[in-house]
Amino acid sequence: MAILESKSPRTPGSPSILGSPFAVILMGAALCLPLLLTGCQKTAANLREDGRLALNRGQAATALEKTQQAADIDPGSAPTQYQLGMIYLELDQPLQAQYALEKAHAIRPNDLELTPKTLDALAESLYRQDRMANLFEFLDKQVKTNTTTRDYLRQGEYLAKAGDPDAARLAFRKAAYFANEKDPQPYIAIADFYTSIGDQPNAIISLRYANYVDPGNLDVAERLRRFDIVPGPTIAQAPPKPEKPALLR
Repeated sequence: MAILESKSPRTPGSPSILGSPFAVILMGAALCLPLLLTGCQKTAANLREDGRLALNRGQAATALEKTQQAADIDPGSAPTQYQLGMIYLELDQPLQAQYALEKAHAIRPNDLELTPKTLDALAESLYRQDRMANLFEFLDKQVKTNTTTRDYLRQGEYLAKAGDPDAARLAFRKAAYFANEKDPQPYIAIADFYTSIGDQPNAIISLRYANYVDPGNLDVAERLRRFDIVPGPTIAQAPPKPEKPALLR
């Protein structure tokens, strides 16, 4: 073939590189190089993981760069959009966080693991923008749509932050009502709420409820010790179970 012909003069009997093992290696490398380079390109999942690790190291700018690259490759990935939202919150850019989180929720609105986290972060993005009317509308919509403990806990948390303790107290009670009988989280949240408003007796009672529901919970034990109370079966107290009509009025 013409492409293999040497254009430089060669004296008779001098060795030719063409057809030698070295030439075969060079040609093979030239053919394989594009494939090797393509294989080294990172996937969207790889880039998202790089972003997650960077965020965990406190490198938010790098995390944003990597995760945005992942989103550019696969814009329909709900986990990637959620991660973008969390990074924007870390960078104190709540409006950008809201946009990314709304995309994540639109892509995957009923994911048992991702959806509650996305809704939590969306509430935080609205709160940081001081868009209280939008926040309360959002919280109310979630409890009416889903009616889960997580939704009522979220509503109670932000009502308390907004300075409405009566409405927060009711939301926390609803969270306790709909909770699994072995779930201490509503009572922990209620205890934190009472602690935040300086109501130590009710905070302790709520922790006693939590200790009864989950006697081995280390988080509950630590909170009780802050009140100089030694956790154990002697301080556990069974929580009341209000009737639904009275609770939800």
